[in-house]
Amino acid sequence: MDGDRITHRLGQYGRQLSNQLYRFWNWWSGQLLDMMPANLRQRLFRPGQQLCIYAEQDHYRLLLQPDGYSQALDDITPVELQQLVQKAAQVRLCLPASELLLTRLTLPIAAAGNLGNVLRFEMDRHTPFTADQVYFGFTTGPRNKNNQHIEVNLQLAPKDRVDAHLARLAGLGLYPAILCSADRAEAPAIVLPEPAHGTTRGGKLLKNLNGALVLVMLFLLIAVPLYHRQSRIDSLTAELDIPRQRAEQTATLKRELAALRNSRAFISQKRAERTPTLPLLDELTRQLPDHTWLTRLELENGTIQIRGESASASELIGLLESSSLFSDVRFSSPITNNPATNKDRFMITARLGEGGAP
Repeated sequence: MDGDRITHRLGQYGRQLSNQLYRFWNWWSGQLLDMMPANLRQRLFRPGQQLCIYAEQDHYRLLLQPDGYSQALDDITPVELQQLVQKAAQVRLCLPASELLLTRLTLPIAAAGNLGNVLRFEMDRHTPFTADQVYFGFTTGPRNKNNQHIEVNLQLAPKDRVDAHLARLAGLGLYPAILCSADRAEAPAIVLPEPAHGTTRGGKLLKNLNGALVLVMLFLLIAVPLYHRQSRIDSLTAELDIPRQRAEQTATLKRELAALRNSRAFISQKRAERTPTLPLLDELTRQLPDHTWLTRLELENGTIQIRGESASASELIGLLESSSLFSDVRFSSPITNNPATNKDRFMITARLGEGGAP
């Protein structure tokens, strides 16, 4: 059981690696071919035939391009079908536009270097589907060096519908590598996953390696300039790191300065909200007569409370009310006599008036 599980996993890893190499080869060879002059490309490479499978209402129609003719799949014998597959350099599944979704997105130019993963990550933001629910392909529009955005043409195909087509075709020995729109030739093509058996696609992979020697030579001719260009980019990036670090330090200092200003404003506000003590003491000293002294003074929440002794405590209320700093002046406890000093003990509470407000 363990041996079967290990063999199954190794087979999965092998198919995944083969699919990734296949996608990389298609992308890299396409980039190199695009760099070649058109006349040289036409002389070196003769376009291969493509077997296009058109899905119609209740049947499939086959067309071997560019020099074939259209036939219904039900009218072809297995031997004739196998001959068509052997002639074709690539098998394509062409679905009607009603089964596909074509949309255009505008993305930051920074996403161009990893566009496939960016689209897969943000698929649910721009379309009604998640990346796990669809197969997708994309192309980018012409770039303007002054524009910080790129236009992306995105074509989606729901996996459940496509998988149903692939399952029916697999039963007939057909394994499409590309999915495209039957009605929109300009729509992006979609690379389909590697079939589980991996044998038919492997033979077609060998066909796609036609002219590999020329591509390797072109690669050697192009690699050196690209290497020097990348080295220049790396050096410029290193030079930009210094001003970027300085900009980050400046931003940090600005944040620290803003925090200090906020702290200073907070302290100033609290200081302004607090009632000044020295003016109160000065006012009490002026209003209270000489035969009165204080033993306790409390100031809290705009209320002042004083305790002490006086030769005539009853006249203190009138003296304090005549001041603009105090209001609602009253005795907070009865007046008592101190036999030791023959003075009146008092406790007075008052609110700070508008003159005592900050």
